[in-house]
Amino acid sequence: MEPSVTKRMVFEHFAGRLSPLQRRLMEEWLESPQHQETYYAWLEEWENQNLQYLANTEEALQKSLAQLGDLADQKPEEVKSAGTWMSFRRLSVAALLLLSLSACFYAGSDRIFYKTFETGYGQVKQITLSDGTLVTLNAHSSLQVPRFTFLSDSRRAFLKGEADFDVKHLPDHQPFRISTERDFQVTVLGTKFTVFARSRKTQLVLKTGKVQIDYKEGNQAGQLLMKPGDLVSLDPQGHLQRKQVQNPKPYDAWKDHRYEFNHTSLEEMAYMLEENYGLKVEIKNPHLGKETTSGSYQARNADELLQLISQLFELNYNRQNNHVIFSQ
Repeated sequence: MEPSVTKRMVFEHFAGRLSPLQRRLMEEWLESPQHQETYYAWLEEWENQNLQYLANTEEALQKSLAQLGDLADQKPEEVKSAGTWMSFRRLSVAALLLLSLSACFYAGSDRIFYKTFETGYGQVKQITLSDGTLVTLNAHSSLQVPRFTFLSDSRRAFLKGEADFDVKHLPDHQPFRISTERDFQVTVLGTKFTVFARSRKTQLVLKTGKVQIDYKEGNQAGQLLMKPGDLVSLDPQGHLQRKQVQNPKPYDAWKDHRYEFNHTSLEEMAYMLEENYGLKVEIKNPHLGKETTSGSYQARNADELLQLISQLFELNYNRQNNHVIFSQ
């Protein structure tokens, strides 16, 4: 029987005036995705009518999300009765989801269903996702993934910045998908690759396995199947380039705080300093920006990298806070 939940009852819930029986009806009603959409619409309407309501919900939100995450990650065998487990899990997830939604009046739904990993300038972080996939996130990057494993599309990630992936292959062959801001999507089953997704370009280097790329080149949609050693890049104008590299290792050297230069220009290094350390770089002589160098070097922070660049190109540099000037 369909739970008899009305808009008035939902508004009473927002105001905290439901009886235990009504709260139980709300839990069952919210199990339907269609009802969840209605819930959000009514929530917005109620907020517009109750603008005087001000609450500090951050602590409540984080607590309820942690509880829901712990519940969703439990295994059925941890409960003696499978039937009891399914009933308990369904009702508990619905109840905790309701609690999360209630605590999140002014937060978007993304905060409830998705978790974001971030790194600051100069920081590298290693993350193990719930499916066993290993991700190393480069500096000034973010990765958004579904918070709960019971979501239908739980193996999807959205990347801003740069990351190295070692995707776990699952017995049911469920694909892992990575999306970026520039209509660039990677679909894999289990493989190793590095993705670069910043404003100046999107790039993927495949180390092992096989991946499929869906992209837009201009107004045309395209699809490409990559093999190990392929490097595919998409510039801001939507032009796709594909080439083979003999050794993909230099493209993830940043994981060990190393810089692998292969005819790398000073201009390219200026981009690295801006993207990884937040520095604004000025090159006094435009011709200097085109000069290149090669080699493998260690640099653990911005100062070490600045000293290295000045030595390689025999330049002087002056740093004032986040502003750096290179000159001869």
